[in-house]
Amino acid sequence: RETNGVAGAAAHALLASAEIWFMEGLDAFEKSGDLKNLVLLRCNLCQCKKLRANALFDESKSEAHAEECLQAAATQLEAAHESLGERSTDSTLWDMVSAELAATFLVLGVRRRQSLIGSGNAPSLLQLRLNPGQERSIVEPMERALGIYGSSGNQHQAAAAHYQLALFFSKVWTCQRDETKTREKLGAAFRHYSAAHSYFTQAVDGNELTLCLVSLDLSNLYSSVQGEEGNAKALLCCMDTLQAIGTGAGKSKNQEADDTHSSRKPDDWYQQMDAVAATIEERVFKLLRSLVKLFDEGRTKIPYKDIYRAALTAKMMVPKQTSGVAGTKKIVERLSGVHSIIRATDDALSTIGLK
Repeated sequence: RETNGVAGAAAHALLASAEIWFMEGLDAFEKSGDLKNLVLLRCNLCQCKKLRANALFDESKSEAHAEECLQAAATQLEAAHESLGERSTDSTLWDMVSAELAATFLVLGVRRRQSLIGSGNAPSLLQLRLNPGQERSIVEPMERALGIYGSSGNQHQAAAAHYQLALFFSKVWTCQRDETKTREKLGAAFRHYSAAHSYFTQAVDGNELTLCLVSLDLSNLYSSVQGEEGNAKALLCCMDTLQAIGTGAGKSKNQEADDTHSSRKPDDWYQQMDAVAATIEERVFKLLRSLVKLFDEGRTKIPYKDIYRAALTAKMMVPKQTSGVAGTKKIVERLSGVHSIIRATDDALSTIGLK
């Protein structure tokens, strides 16, 4: 602890010194009209503020401190944009500032969301109702980030911003003051999840884990809408993970075995995918059982029993794990089993015209 305290004090002194010299330089460049260096210094001051958001520089350990620092960082970047005036002045500088500003706004919104309503995306069981100002403090920076990413054509980061907004709305929609507000927040959650899901289903390579997580979250949201339609759409979301899980199972895009394809990911990727795939398999069978129950009760004419039977058959056909196999190879075997179950379910859905 003493070592950390000494290191923190030294880092704090160095950072304070850097900020003083940056401010001196800022004044000089403003007087001389050196626009490029003026903007670069503001970017450096932004980084200083972001460093101050780190717990190492916060004796109070308060979330408010981090948020204040991130807001100050955004203010420096907004001033840099104001100095440039418009993108045509220096497109390279403008784009650099824009990217940093969007990232800062997104982090600020996420920190405020976590501070006010906690992490995760499960709907709040408590009557946690934010006042309008608190909600704006979360949503506005995220929406500004989304706007910047959208205008700059950064679809990947725009999808990430949609996902963070969806996580917020999916958590608060259950604790609104009236039905109108409930529908509004639920609709926003669907809209942002769908936008993120749409992007990641078209950009699977390199985003396999993210696609699986977004698909699971959207599936859970659809299940919150009671009845056949909600559960059917929730099941289809799980089918969208087929290619992503296939990557971990050593399958190429056309579902053929591809040993070289499966060796491109690090070990921790496989461990994470293993956990997510197990959740997806569990969810598929849970949804199918719910849909079969609707069929048994005469509330639907769609033969969900046939789909359930196809999934169960695929599960029973999964080979027992090879003895003596461990580590990544063992995970690949499990992923291959989950992949075959999802593929069988997907084929059954297509056969009866639900895809």
